[in-house]
Amino acid sequence: MTDTLDHLSGPLDIRVPRHLARLMRAELPAAIDEVDAEIRRTVPEYDRPADSAYGRILRVGVEQLLTAFVDLVAGDGPGRAERDETCRALGHFEAIEGRTLDLLQAAYRTAFHVCYRRTMSIAEREGVPAGRLTGLVEAMIVYMDEAVAAARTGHRKALEHADMHHREVRQELLRTLLRQPPASAEAVEELARNAAWWPLPEVATVVAVAPGAPCTRSALDGDVLIDLDDAEPRLLVPGPFTPARAAMLRAALEEADSVLGLTLPLSRVAHSLRWAVRLLTLAREGVIPRGSLIPCDEHLTTLWLLSDPVLAEEMARRHLAPLADLTTGHRRKLTATLTEWVTTRGTAVDIAESLRVHPQTVRYRLRQLDHYLGDSLGDPKTRFALDVTLRAASLMHEDDALPPGPADRADPDAGSYKRSGK
Repeated sequence: MTDTLDHLSGPLDIRVPRHLARLMRAELPAAIDEVDAEIRRTVPEYDRPADSAYGRILRVGVEQLLTAFVDLVAGDGPGRAERDETCRALGHFEAIEGRTLDLLQAAYRTAFHVCYRRTMSIAEREGVPAGRLTGLVEAMIVYMDEAVAAARTGHRKALEHADMHHREVRQELLRTLLRQPPASAEAVEELARNAAWWPLPEVATVVAVAPGAPCTRSALDGDVLIDLDDAEPRLLVPGPFTPARAAMLRAALEEADSVLGLTLPLSRVAHSLRWAVRLLTLAREGVIPRGSLIPCDEHLTTLWLLSDPVLAEEMARRHLAPLADLTTGHRRKLTATLTEWVTTRGTAVDIAESLRVHPQTVRYRLRQLDHYLGDSLGDPKTRFALDVTLRAASLMHEDDALPPGPADRADPDAGSYKRSGK
């Protein structure tokens, strides 16, 4: 019995030593891991968590492509049939994601280089003559060319079956729904009924997405309106917002900085988008933690307090103007004490525990505040305004909303603190 394979159906005939085919099969798990890792490194768009939709698709594709090649050169299994089916599916996926085949072809090239390098290493280790490998290398090249051709077929068919006009009209419908001032009800109804085949819901939920953030479009439900090309990318989910809808968005936006807007009547979703975009900006500025699908309804007070940061700063300047001539350090201590008093109305002992100072220090500061701010602290309207102002300053991480005071002098707290006996 000969120790070579004499057949390979298709455009090439190669002769591969059987023991080399066995070695290649034994190397498959390690080769799959290396190809997977190298593709993630060289094609950043595919570098997603292993348990994400992208990660799973990439892993399955690599496994099937490499396994089919080894089956092919070993004369086992369908080989090309499975390979072509996988590649057509990959091409179809790229079309759904709105991309050309450039990234997929880059991944194929990476896979070829890794497999070629590993094969040469095996051959050198096992003493296989270089001349015996010529046919195998040629087969690798033809295999990858055929894989690209199959992916191109899947990509083309996906585009043929996708109604591009339908997608464009739905994008226009979304922009119309979110237009300010609002479009007429008649214009919205006509666009939805005659062009986009999209039943108008009573309520909808808008999602604001950071520009350039990744989104797995294929994970989205078919009735979700998408506009990721806008300067403020957004999605709109029609109907009540259910746990299933939430799971769908998590799968599509698992790595994207984004904000989940409020579920509102369709006529008010433009307001929901405005608030969601503002909250996304606050997240990117560090006011609230960044993340995927930040719930807007958990940050309504923050949105309200910071709806006009310049106005919030001006309120702080006006309400705290009597403290303007104090040193920066002393003013900050008084402001911190005032914040605790206004928001909690606690006793000196309670405030001291919160601020980690002596109660006598708190009493001393409260007397100073009473001196500087006078009767205004007894006015409920003023206390409310101070509460709102100080909360807004805290959200903006403003330690001192007033301009710098005179040069630092001896801290008045120091003497009081020592006299208290602490």
